[in-house]
Amino acid sequence: MLPERERHALREIEAELQASDPAFAAALSGRTLREKWRANLLLVLCDVTAVVMLIVGLFARNAGLVLWGTVAAGALVAWHIARAESARKSTADSSTVD
Repeated sequence: MLPERERHALREIEAELQASDPAFAAALSGRTLREKWRANLLLVLCDVTAVVMLIVGLFARNAGLVLWGTVAAGALVAWHIARAESARKSTADSSTVD
């Protein structure tokens, strides 16, 4: 365990790094990769669920499943577009040199 003085110095260095280069600090934290993986998994599971709803609804001739599968697919398209825009903006922000 580090003494309080050294922990305080490390917190100051971390805060300075986050203020000067947040993308680099996020990459070093390691949490970003787990969160990104979890969000990607959730998105893929939602995609599969929407497709299954559509297919089952079409074969069972169930208008409710087709309707909700279509609504879910539309929402997922919007989610994919929003994630792509967010990734594009974060890439553009991290590549900008001050």
